[in-house]
Amino acid sequence: MIRRIFVFAFLVAIVNASRLTKKTKPLPTTLKANFSPLALNATAANYGDAISQFLQAWKQMIPCGYAEDNIPILAPLTHDFSSFNFSKGETSFVGNSSNIRISGLNNFIVLSGSFNVSTQKAKFDILFPEIQILGSFAVEGVMSMLGFAFPVREVSLLNERFQQLRFVGEYTFGQSLINPTGLRISDFHLQFYLADVKIDNWDILWNISLNELSNTWARQIISLATKLVQPNVDMLLSLDAIPIINDMLSAVNLDQLSQFLVNSANRWNSANCQVQA
Repeated sequence: MIRRIFVFAFLVAIVNASRLTKKTKPLPTTLKANFSPLALNATAANYGDAISQFLQAWKQMIPCGYAEDNIPILAPLTHDFSSFNFSKGETSFVGNSSNIRISGLNNFIVLSGSFNVSTQKAKFDILFPEIQILGSFAVEGVMSMLGFAFPVREVSLLNERFQQLRFVGEYTFGQSLINPTGLRISDFHLQFYLADVKIDNWDILWNISLNELSNTWARQIISLATKLVQPNVDMLLSLDAIPIINDMLSAVNLDQLSQFLVNSANRWNSANCQVQA
């Protein structure tokens, strides 16, 4: 979820920045494998300041949302109801989630950030002190495992808190492979760290002991999964998010992207959102 929020923020900037320029025709296929560093000019150094202003304005704006840019209220992020239906082999589930509320997305702290004009490498270190998920869900079905099938039925209230969630990473701008005047992210690296997770879910169909056992297992599994996924984070992003971002970045140069980030920050700040999420 957190990764998608950051991608969404970045995509908002890129999509709107692309409106400032016309797309050029794609490069011939024979040229796509060859690229050179982007030519720098005096205003390129403003990107570091621009992204800093953008993030601070984003932080202040998301408790109110911004209709002009089609940005809904994200702090808290709420969802009234959704249903799901999953079936694979002998495993099948139906269920729903309701009254989901995710808070803390606007309380991030930028511990550090930098942009090197010569190498066009940006670095960041961002901390979310706590993200809390509240809501409820119900699921019913059959789980098949190791040749055994057993029924599953849960009706639970959710209360999960992710504490000290930290994202540390870096990315480098290069020349777009489809537009010689556009951008792309040519190198990206991200690691995230979770200090602790508090699970206090309550299944109304279970007794106290079973709920406590389930919550303990959930805490341990999430902590372990966070560590195990680290070697694959870059690969997963390269398959999911980076191609989408690069396609949009191809329509703008660094000056245009930087200018739009500043303009967006100024526009959001002028809305003067005073809501405390």
